[in-house]
Amino acid sequence: MKLLTNLLFLFSVLALSGCAHQISLNPDTENLKVTERKSTSVVGYYISEDNIKKQVKTPGGGGDKVSYKPYKDTEAALYTVLSNKFDNVYRLESLTDSEFLKNKNIKYIFVPTITTNSSSDSVFTWPPTEFTFTLNCKTLDSEGNVAWKSEVNGLGKAEFDEFKNDFSLSAKRATEEAFNGLVAELDKSNL
Repeated sequence: MKLLTNLLFLFSVLALSGCAHQISLNPDTENLKVTERKSTSVVGYYISEDNIKKQVKTPGGGGDKVSYKPYKDTEAALYTVLSNKFDNVYRLESLTDSEFLKNKNIKYIFVPTITTNSSSDSVFTWPPTEFTFTLNCKTLDSEGNVAWKSEVNGLGKAEFDEFKNDFSLSAKRATEEAFNGLVAELDKSNL
């Protein structure tokens, strides 16, 4: 029965091949580590509208591609990590709204840059078996100077028996690893 189920799954995956398949990068925020040292600072983060809408395509298996929105998919993870570290977190619509920054007493602004890639060692299935996620986080002070910056990387792997119930599994594992890396970097910082 298991063989028949796997063959039916394989057939359905092959039937859908030849296009970019939508996956999601959002990790389970319950799996994100909590910072060791909480700060009393109020912070903001800025992701441009262009980045929120940005659709990325990277390789999958069987010659197919996967498609996702890295900034939109991981915004909740960024908010969770920052909320665990700082007293209050605001999503900023602009980096130049000095009145908002002053009224909310925002001390730092986090500006993420995300780079991703994926691959698969399978010629029969399209979900990626390996996914890389790099998060560069530049932090500006209230005057616009770079106060801190960090780069964290995540690598996620998933094999057929694991991802047959979650095609995004390798991507979610990579983003979870990267955001947990950001927690560790924030703990070492003076922010």
